[in-house]
Amino acid sequence: MNHSRKLLKKMLAVATSSSLILAGGSTVFAAGSYQDTEKAALDKISSDIAASWGDYLKDYQKAQTGSTADITLTVEDTGRALLGALAGGSDFSWLQNVSLNSDVTIKDGIESMASALLLNDSQLCNLNIYMDLASLAEYIQIPEISEGYIKAPMTVSDDSDISAETFSTYFNMLSDMSSVLPDSDTLSTLISRYGNLVIDNLTEGSSTEETVSVEGISEDCTAYEGQITANNATDMAEQILTTARDDEEIKSLFDSWTEAGVGSKDQYTEFQTTVDDLIAELSGDSDDTENTDDGSVIYSRVWVNGEDKIIGREFGMGDGVNEQPIFTWKAPSDADNSALLLEFQADDSSITFTGSGVSSEGLLTGDYVFAVDGTETVDIHVDDLETKPEKAGYYNGKFTVTVPESATEDSTDSEEASASNPLAGFSAEITLKCDAATETSALDLTLITSGAPIATLSITGGYGDGTDTPDLSSVSPAYNAEDDAEMAEYLKSVNLDTLAANATAAGVPEELVSQIKDIFESAITSASEPQENAATDDSSAAETEGTSETDVAA
Repeated sequence: MNHSRKLLKKMLAVATSSSLILAGGSTVFAAGSYQDTEKAALDKISSDIAASWGDYLKDYQKAQTGSTADITLTVEDTGRALLGALAGGSDFSWLQNVSLNSDVTIKDGIESMASALLLNDSQLCNLNIYMDLASLAEYIQIPEISEGYIKAPMTVSDDSDISAETFSTYFNMLSDMSSVLPDSDTLSTLISRYGNLVIDNLTEGSSTEETVSVEGISEDCTAYEGQITANNATDMAEQILTTARDDEEIKSLFDSWTEAGVGSKDQYTEFQTTVDDLIAELSGDSDDTENTDDGSVIYSRVWVNGEDKIIGREFGMGDGVNEQPIFTWKAPSDADNSALLLEFQADDSSITFTGSGVSSEGLLTGDYVFAVDGTETVDIHVDDLETKPEKAGYYNGKFTVTVPESATEDSTDSEEASASNPLAGFSAEITLKCDAATETSALDLTLITSGAPIATLSITGGYGDGTDTPDLSSVSPAYNAEDDAEMAEYLKSVNLDTLAANATAAGVPEELVSQIKDIFESAITSASEPQENAATDDSSAAETEGTSETDVAA
């Protein structure tokens, strides 16, 4: 009995994850049953994913050739005042912004990143990073302080269960994901094949007329339900595993991984062996007399409105008497008004996101609440969010996130409320600014306290020309980060004069620059002479020992 419930819970977890993809409002063309409804939705999502997947792979290849990433932190007056207070009254009036602008290229198993670090829009230094994913080595250079490179191994810790070979395979795979990802046709075929296997094993449940209502916005719908018992779940799992064992599309994926060098020739055989073991385990469980069906079912419910569009989904567990929803999504609309409910429940806990808004000319404005166990945790105001962007992923809009005051039960005083929730006076504004024509995306995150901005983090990305990659086998000098003697030599080559001059030119007070430079130079001098210090200590020890022996002899 316990095994049956465990199997159902595992399947429910898979169903819930899948629902996050299928939760979009699919048109189902007057489907008259649960299975017809789900199959129509599956066909739609399969074709949509296949179309967008092809675009994703093209964009990924373009990003491999060259991409840009600019990150800027702009500090406002309130932010400078807070920094000054934290630093004992120091003056930060000179600090305006800090930026890191990077060009990235991934080619032939090497990820190259050429970055520029700027202060107040004035360049401080360059930062060149090269990751050789084949030899698992990382090369780091800051030309303004040293022409040398620090060579650091990219290895797992001694306590890790991951082998060096697996670690290397993983990074090589990351260097070109297109070599391991399925093409559009394969992905569409797999989604359709295994989605239909799941749907075919669901038993038709009740069909009722219901009203879906969220935040006062309602739609009359037909609710269709499908169910699966523990015994049905075992049969379905066996069908899926049996189909997957000799699936030509799955085999083609293993073949492509082997060809790309991220998988072994024996990997597909190992996959089939694992599947055989799972099938044998399921067969043994189904023969176990203790695993009788206890009446538990997974139910899947969809709500279809008068326009044959799915506007709600729910997955849960039941026993024929009581139901326990696990995942619920509802999105009714009325003309330009729309509402949304997303909820996850487990035992006595819940996470809920709900709210409503108004759309005008494809832009959504509304207010939403994120709650945990029924307690309002975060408020989100959405302003002019594109509901159907020109290109997938290129959204424009603004979100204002605030933390509500949490007053005590005995008092509603605002000061006591703020004291009980120190974040109540803070908010964050997130602005999305994307341009599908130039293929650039930007995000601004502004932290605000009591209406005054503290700082803004701006991130802008897009495609670019990339950067050149040197022959890493011949870069010189390269100092091994794991060798103390070599790192001591690297530190001796460091010169902070150019960096200090650039900092002064960027507006940092000369006295502060001098103080920071002295601190770093003192630390570098101390760290760059470990061998000499060790030799001096050994010599002193030897002299002391010799003196002691002479005293004893005397």
